[in-house]
Amino acid sequence: MASWNHSAKNLSNSELLSLAFDASFASSVTAKVFKILPLTLITLVSIFVNAILIYAVYADVRMRTATNMLIASQGIADLGTSILVMPFALVSVVADGWILGEKFCMANAFFNLFFTQTTVLHMTIIAFERYLVIVKTLLCEISLLRATGLAASAWGLSFLTALPWLDLTTDQATVEYFEGFYVCGIRYHPPVRGLALIYVTLIILLFALLPLVFITYSYHHIRKVIRSKNRSVCPMTQSNAQKLAINVYASSALTSKFVIGTSLIQVFPACFLMLLDGLGVGYIPQDLKTGFKWVMWCHCFVKPAIYASKSSAWRKTIRGYLQKFPLCSLLLKAKAVLRVSDHCKRNSKHPKGGKVCNNSTEGRKETIQTEIEQRKIQAVEKYIWFFRTKEA
Repeated sequence: MASWNHSAKNLSNSELLSLAFDASFASSVTAKVFKILPLTLITLVSIFVNAILIYAVYADVRMRTATNMLIASQGIADLGTSILVMPFALVSVVADGWILGEKFCMANAFFNLFFTQTTVLHMTIIAFERYLVIVKTLLCEISLLRATGLAASAWGLSFLTALPWLDLTTDQATVEYFEGFYVCGIRYHPPVRGLALIYVTLIILLFALLPLVFITYSYHHIRKVIRSKNRSVCPMTQSNAQKLAINVYASSALTSKFVIGTSLIQVFPACFLMLLDGLGVGYIPQDLKTGFKWVMWCHCFVKPAIYASKSSAWRKTIRGYLQKFPLCSLLLKAKAVLRVSDHCKRNSKHPKGGKVCNNSTEGRKETIQTEIEQRKIQAVEKYIWFFRTKEA
């Protein structure tokens, strides 16, 4: 450091300015790279996994249930965010600002708010559907047609409230580019009153407070019902089909609760910070804005990943479609080969089960015959499980 200061004394002012400019340019390029790489990965993964999720529900008749229809509709909102919002944020990061004009800025603000509100409403509807199935068992559960109608109503309400009414009809707010968030949004002109105050209050109530209260209420009662069923004094009063249905619904409720909880943790902080920035309340560092916005967009691929890891039906369906891609197929085959080799090593140490992994023809025949019998038993068990669940 001392040698640098000594050499700097011998430089002219123009040379010092050029060195400072080079250092700032290098730091800005490094910062851009650390912003562009994660966002590019988030965008590509979100598009890929949500496209598979939507196609799985569309192509497989067995996946067309009310809950899966709501999940697919939510996947469409996440896919829209990945295609119509995130790429424009990448352009803004590279260009250090908005370069696409006023009309595209207004469209970007609309799509960002529209898809976010749609996601929150879908999470509320999924919580309501689980509440009806588990808590209000005497009521008719949501059918596929009703689930489609609820999803359509969520899209319609989000569309109406996401339109930039204030910018088009009043001078109390304008659509501007938000630095740090790398998206366009509504900037309110102080003091916030009249129509602007009504609009802000309506947005907070419809898409923040009421969904939080309803989701908390639903899963609180779901938890109470599941605990009471598990601790029943006289379990013989329930048939096997009813017990099986309760276990299936409890597992589904746990998965949806985990998805909704992680999504709310990811989405709400960024939305709250952007609202404060639009209202002009306080100072928010640029890097903090970017970090919360990137975390918010991560929920677009986190939700399908949770469904695939927690639900065996989703896991098998998504794995089947992944095998159609060469790279994914190679990875899955390599994982299967490693699993089989580990299985053979364990069986070679414990030969009492009748399975022997050796190179002899008889050993291979016995292994194949045993695997065929196990698969037949599994198929029968799956059929019985599906039949009992359908009856329940």
